[in-house]
Amino acid sequence: MTATATGVDLSSLDLGDHAHWQPEPPYELLAQMRREAPVHFSRNDRYPGEGGFWSLTRAADVHAATRDFETFSSEGRGIFLIDDIGLPLEVQRLQMISMDPPRHDRLKQLVGKAFTPKRIAAHEDTVRQIICDVLDEFSDADRCDLVHDIARPVPARVIGSLLGTPLEDDSKLLRWTNVATAFEDPDIRSGWGDSADEMVDVVNYINAVREEHIAHPTDDLLNGLINAEVDGDRLNELEIATFFILLLAAGNDSTRATYSATMRALMNDPKQRQLLLDDPSRIPAAVEEGLRCFPAFSFMGRMTTRDVEINGTTIPAGERVLLWYIASNRDPELFEDPERFDLTREGLEKHQAFGARGRHFCLGAALARMELRIWIEETLRRFPDMQQDGETKRVQALFLNQYRSIPVRLR
Repeated sequence: MTATATGVDLSSLDLGDHAHWQPEPPYELLAQMRREAPVHFSRNDRYPGEGGFWSLTRAADVHAATRDFETFSSEGRGIFLIDDIGLPLEVQRLQMISMDPPRHDRLKQLVGKAFTPKRIAAHEDTVRQIICDVLDEFSDADRCDLVHDIARPVPARVIGSLLGTPLEDDSKLLRWTNVATAFEDPDIRSGWGDSADEMVDVVNYINAVREEHIAHPTDDLLNGLINAEVDGDRLNELEIATFFILLLAAGNDSTRATYSATMRALMNDPKQRQLLLDDPSRIPAAVEEGLRCFPAFSFMGRMTTRDVEINGTTIPAGERVLLWYIASNRDPELFEDPERFDLTREGLEKHQAFGARGRHFCLGAALARMELRIWIEETLRRFPDMQQDGETKRVQALFLNQYRSIPVRLR
């Protein structure tokens, strides 16, 4: 790869090369792509048998593609940058996030009956208690790892409490979801067959939990999924299992990633942090700015069902297209000075962290916002002077915009 006067030679850029993504995401490179090559093709040399992929980095293009499910299919080639993640496409397509209408719409309508804002709001006291219990474990500590010690256990227990799984199963469920979504990271998944092996364990586990809920009904989300009905239609066993897995992955990866990155941004910008300490009513704005700057998922994959022209470039039918939220959320067409973390920013409702308002808009957005709001509030209340205390490490998976480790000094 050669450099030009404007930066990188984009004609030979392979955005899938992990070298571009360490130690931080390549925000300057993504900005150059927005300006010079908003529709860009990468060879994907890391996975030569999978073919290359196209990238969309401008907010308007990502928004349009997200809403045009007839042209940009979610189930054609899945949501990742390769077809084979250790689970065949046929299995991936059992999850709602990798479905197209009408299958997607039927499932979302059914699930929505259980995943209501009222049910989520009723869980707020439980979420706060979970967060406080984890933070209180460090009341006498001087140091910890923000990701491993605080950011991992909270969302695992929040999702577990919603679904009705016991506390002692949290670490097992967390491991299962990490193997699926962080399939590129050798420290998380040692072998390519791990995902298939884990999937069998997950389905067996969930079916056992489902049978227990049928025999002994409880007032939790899983029970709501079992009994959800629209015009006499209910979820079958496999649909319940695959949605359960999706909830585990989305709930764990999303809030863990955004919380960790947002707290790091506040530690690195004392003036912004002081705004929150002086006026906690700004915390919802901090949540939205954190979601904008640090979306938990770098991209979502689609497949073109026909030849389509975007910004003068034609993408052939059958091609993989990655919608880069990590780039579109920093588009200067949407936000002034977009690379800056700014709690006073206006227009934050335009960010695309939850899916750019398309058919696949995140069903758990309300839960994520509530969890992040309480989490930031309680963290700042206990540790207003928290500082980074060492080098960070990131998960080696392009799909996940996520830290593995952030050492901190609490006082």
